[in-house]
Amino acid sequence: MDILLLILIVAVFILPSFFMMRTQRRRQAELQNMQASIQSGDRVVTVSGIHGTIVGVRDTQLDVELAPGLVVVMDRIAVLRRAETAEAGIAGAGGYESTYDASTEEQGFQHPEHPAQPEQGHFPEHPENRPTDGGHPENR
Repeated sequence: MDILLLILIVAVFILPSFFMMRTQRRRQAELQNMQASIQSGDRVVTVSGIHGTIVGVRDTQLDVELAPGLVVVMDRIAVLRRAETAEAGIAGAGGYESTYDASTEEQGFQHPEHPAQPEQGHFPEHPENRPTDGGHPENR
């Protein structure tokens, strides 16, 4: 009876670990297969969440275009998934509409409440902009 109890206790702790290990190996194999099958033109998402398009493929490295004319070199293992799978979930939820406005880039972005340049003769309230009256407050 003691042996049966011991086997049961061992099974309770070992079986979940065994199943988790199998699942993890399967996921790792799927990820490696996906990384090996990447081709030029694929849209991908990296492990850091950066989206880009593959423009060049080498043995262990990829050339990824993040924006028009901006190409970075990264390792294949940095690719987490293809972007189509991530975007399919967004499109199924009603689509995604960009609010990008190219005119702000041409003019330079200025927040309406915080203009880039202070008005003529006016500086924001800051301790360095206050008139000097004898140095440090503790020395007065």
